[in-house]
Amino acid sequence: MEGDLSMLRGKHIINGSDTLVLVFQNAAKPLNDAIPDIYNGKIEQSEVAEMHERYTWMKFAERVPKADYFFIKDHFSSVYGWYLMDNGQFIHHEFNNALTNFIKENNYKRVVSFGSSKGGTAALLYGMMNPCITDVFSLIPQIHVATFINNLCPKEKSLFFGQNKKFEKQVDNILFEENLYETFVEKRIYFYSGILDIQFDPLLQYRDFLEARGIKTELFLNRSDERHTRLVNQYAPFIYGILEDLIDQSRKRTNLQAISVGSSVNLLREQ
Repeated sequence: MEGDLSMLRGKHIINGSDTLVLVFQNAAKPLNDAIPDIYNGKIEQSEVAEMHERYTWMKFAERVPKADYFFIKDHFSSVYGWYLMDNGQFIHHEFNNALTNFIKENNYKRVVSFGSSKGGTAALLYGMMNPCITDVFSLIPQIHVATFINNLCPKEKSLFFGQNKKFEKQVDNILFEENLYETFVEKRIYFYSGILDIQFDPLLQYRDFLEARGIKTELFLNRSDERHTRLVNQYAPFIYGILEDLIDQSRKRTNLQAISVGSSVNLLREQ
């Protein structure tokens, strides 16, 4: 199986567990702010690499050492690439193979894919593609990545797509490609989002897409007036509890923090 492990750059924290949490990174503000200067060649790639050295969710790993963790960098497309594209080319099949090789070489029995925003998209994408991944926790993911990029940085979008309109459209619809699900095996899939998140409606449509294919998911719904980043930053204790339950294969913390209003939707209790 092809899949160069050198694609998997980041920090591997080994605690002696047979459970691994793959932590896909969100886009930190310094990287987003640097996009115009990266596009105009005013920032060197060595400087961009330094920006990727700061990992989100590290505090959780320090607090919960009952699992191993792999904090994976997303230094593609000169800035970041949602772990799926690099300068106008798809990399997700090769990246997925590298993940499989890494998981098998380290003899992990359970693997949780986790991340927020673009990290949530990656956690979801590889959760669907990779049968070695047993649990998925995707926070505020971009379902239509190209649509998000066109809102974030329309002038600099060639960093991601080149000048290829066809590729841009393929990126936007990648989660709806049937071939992503050819090797899918049943697993626990959690979404967390809010009614005011920028891609909340597409997330609901995507859940319908999965349900039509017999893929069950659960949604944890935040009904506050918070948007995107604050849906995560202001609710870290809730997220910590759900993630720790996934590691433990439990619902103890989940049931304390959320109330089920159906077979697949949960509301945050504190609201």
